[in-house]
Amino acid sequence: MLYFKLRFFLFYILLLVLNINYVVTEFITASILGGVVLGGGLFGWNTVKDYTYCRYTECCNDKHVPYNLSRLKVSLSQKMFGQPLVNELVNILVAHKESIKDVNRQNKKALVISLHGWSGVGKNYAASMIADAIYAKGMQSRFVKMFMGKKDFDCSDMEKSKKELMATINMIVSSCPTSLIIFDEIHDMCPTILDTIKPMLDHHHAVDGIDYRNSIFIFISNIGGPQIATNLLELYDKGIKRNEVEFHHFEPIIRRTSYYTGGFEKSSTIAQHLIDHYIPFLPLEQHHVEMCALAEFRALGVLQPTEEMMLDALSIITYGPSEDQPIFANNGCKRFVKHIPYVIQKYKPKDEL
Repeated sequence: MLYFKLRFFLFYILLLVLNINYVVTEFITASILGGVVLGGGLFGWNTVKDYTYCRYTECCNDKHVPYNLSRLKVSLSQKMFGQPLVNELVNILVAHKESIKDVNRQNKKALVISLHGWSGVGKNYAASMIADAIYAKGMQSRFVKMFMGKKDFDCSDMEKSKKELMATINMIVSSCPTSLIIFDEIHDMCPTILDTIKPMLDHHHAVDGIDYRNSIFIFISNIGGPQIATNLLELYDKGIKRNEVEFHHFEPIIRRTSYYTGGFEKSSTIAQHLIDHYIPFLPLEQHHVEMCALAEFRALGVLQPTEEMMLDALSIITYGPSEDQPIFANNGCKRFVKHIPYVIQKYKPKDEL
């Protein structure tokens, strides 16, 4: 027994001395450490791996995939404005996480979420918050993959695009069953691309030997933005307040519009009800935009911007849906990312330039 303890200890010291990093493959490490584990029976493989290989590279364990949904709740409450239904993402993900952890309530399928709304209302921001909460490296995690509309899919060679898509997702999810796959700009995507991943989203124990049931797929698009805005105005006319809206007020119109648009066009993901949650991002009103601007100033170190600075920042925002109804910000908060740093520089005292 002492011999095997000493053997593991010496190997662990060797790892520290050599500072083994990403070049070391999991296969080689598994082979060496496997001899220690099998020979001595001292440690479980996962324990050995966590304290050796996983100290030098990202692994699919609780350290690198903490699934900290309390962090998501805080992020949404502090950084997402005017989106009452988006806050429900926390409950949606908590339910999914509990089924991962509880063997008696295993997930029956992958979690599929579709985010819809005008540009600049926070869809990509919400997706990045989800990644930051689930993975220690956030969007930089090797277990997170984002595909972009036209950029990642060649519509002139669909078969090649589909094969590459399948291979990429297979590789990611096989390395971590709790991976996050994001499809952005679906409004610009080739029709039928999403049908390629239909088996991964459906109620299957495994596809080609890979279990997708604990993974998450997020679709992001501008599809349905105008319809969401029109519907919200109609709800206002009926006396329904913004924080009283429900998913059922928007899902039918989002589904109907999506089925005839972009990458969703006649897609089996919609026709066969594989999307679990359609999340409407509501168009922002003036006070929401002001909150966005203030948050951006504070994130850049200006805790109390002057009234003049705020007016300058807000001057780039136009409102619609028409001149007669200047209710919603046409581009949300999107332009603040570049404009507010300029405003800060513009109003900086000359002796600080």
